[in-house]
Amino acid sequence: MKKMKRLVAVLLVGIMALAMLTACGVTPSAPSMRDTALEESVAQWTVELGNSQNQTLTLDPELTEISNKCLPTAVKAVDARLTSPIDPNAYHDAVKKREKFFAEAKKGKTAALVPVDFPSGTEVTKDTLAHAYAALKMDVQSNLEQAGVMNPTKFGVTVTKQKEYTLVLFVVSE
Repeated sequence: MKKMKRLVAVLLVGIMALAMLTACGVTPSAPSMRDTALEESVAQWTVELGNSQNQTLTLDPELTEISNKCLPTAVKAVDARLTSPIDPNAYHDAVKKREKFFAEAKKGKTAALVPVDFPSGTEVTKDTLAHAYAALKMDVQSNLEQAGVMNPTKFGVTVTKQKEYTLVLFVVSE
């Protein structure tokens, strides 16, 4: 009887320890499923917005594939930013992983990764995309220059809708 109580106590301690190790807090986003219909619209709007600024941009399937490969790490970076009050280092670590993965995916190509996310209540339209670009223009220009993209002419784009946001991930090149 005494051995049985000890065994039950040890099992209970083990179960409690496992329960402490389970994740709690903000639920991570769903897997990075692409919204191809919205991608087509975003690509068209991007070309139109470029034309309105006397800039010729064309959609490049190779850059879109690079963007697609980087989408899961970009989603993790946004998720980490949204939970950063809980773990401030998580966002910086996730961004480093995203940048490292992007560097490997682009295989030496001169290109810049430009993530733009919209809160879940915001519909992604041509106007909201233009507003986001205007708000991020200095950051985008700096990002392009740091990557060596001085005259952007080609881009790739992937889009994913998560529970808390929509992520539009551009890869831009010359």
